[in-house]
Amino acid sequence: MKDLFKGAQYIMDRLEEAGFQAYMVGGCIRDLLLDRKMGDIDIATSALPVEVSSLFPKTIPVGIEHGTVIVRYEAVSYEVTTFRKEGKYVDRRHPSSVQYIDSLEEDLARRDFTINAMAMDRFGTIHDPFGGRQDLQNQLIKTVGDPLDRLLEDPLRIMRALRFWSVMGFTLETQTKRACVSLSKELREIAVERLAVEFTKLLGGMDAPICLAFIFEEGFSSSLPELERYKDRADSLSSFGWTGLEKDEERWAALLFLLGVFDLTGFLKAWKRSNALIREVGLLFRFLDKDVRQPVYLYELGEERAVSCLRIRNLLQGKKANEELSELQESYRRLPIHSRKQLAVNGRDVVKSFEREKGPWIQEILGEIEKGVIEKTVQNNKEEILSWVRSWKGK
Repeated sequence: MKDLFKGAQYIMDRLEEAGFQAYMVGGCIRDLLLDRKMGDIDIATSALPVEVSSLFPKTIPVGIEHGTVIVRYEAVSYEVTTFRKEGKYVDRRHPSSVQYIDSLEEDLARRDFTINAMAMDRFGTIHDPFGGRQDLQNQLIKTVGDPLDRLLEDPLRIMRALRFWSVMGFTLETQTKRACVSLSKELREIAVERLAVEFTKLLGGMDAPICLAFIFEEGFSSSLPELERYKDRADSLSSFGWTGLEKDEERWAALLFLLGVFDLTGFLKAWKRSNALIREVGLLFRFLDKDVRQPVYLYELGEERAVSCLRIRNLLQGKKANEELSELQESYRRLPIHSRKQLAVNGRDVVKSFEREKGPWIQEILGEIEKGVIEKTVQNNKEEILSWVRSWKGK
């Protein structure tokens, strides 16, 4: 965190030396006040993008049309954005126009929630025109200004409100909650990829069980991919220990298992999840009803996936997430081999020993050999393996 602040301090000092205003803004101030780990630091300034670019040796005009320039300092990226106010949102995401201004308060007024509408100057003074600090103390999620207007600008903010609720354990302020519910169908207009980012984070929150129950009870599920068809299984989500999971693939695998989803690929593709995540979730899902401590399953999954499976299984069985994980890891380390490359024989050895033409049978026999070695039916020794195979295959 000190390194992040060092870079932010350097950037703000440089901007102010050049005659501009500069503040750290948004989520970084929220996280600072909550003593939470920061992901990054954003800076708002009265300097125009071209002026920002001229002041620093390493910049990237990543969002210059909206006033944002990335400043690189000691291998860290800082988004530096010119104070601005926005026109009407015409596509449920982007404003129709951006007007550069010279007022910090006007800039903060366009932000989504009061807890994200605070700023801090280089001397550590907090600027909080909308009561975000008090809302943090009261653990409230409240929009800046009229909630209907603010959520309609970009309905993804509805999902962000639910995500903040889940992750931070806060409560939705009454008017904000009513607006979220009344506008829930607006979520259908939002790109699924954007919804999935927020929903994935929501699944990892301390209040995920309560928040998921709310999503089904208040009808949000009808505006989110695939969920509505599984609403009869929604109760299973509210009694599960989501905070015990550590990876996105674990959370999605648990969700699918608890909802009783059969078409995993279809469900995850509807959420626009990547092929890589779909493969990982599928692997975990296949073993959730198996004792992954068994050597053959340990070998097939590998240590990392086996740990994920056991973690989910433990929570499904009402145990602590990390119960028996160390024993499982030790069992994995004691396996005779950890990959086919470690076998004392290869395909050429099998072909030579059996004097047959190459074909699918080679992979089948190698698979049987792997299983035999893993289960310690045969030692991982070339002569012993080939002799053992001949004994049940014939030459």
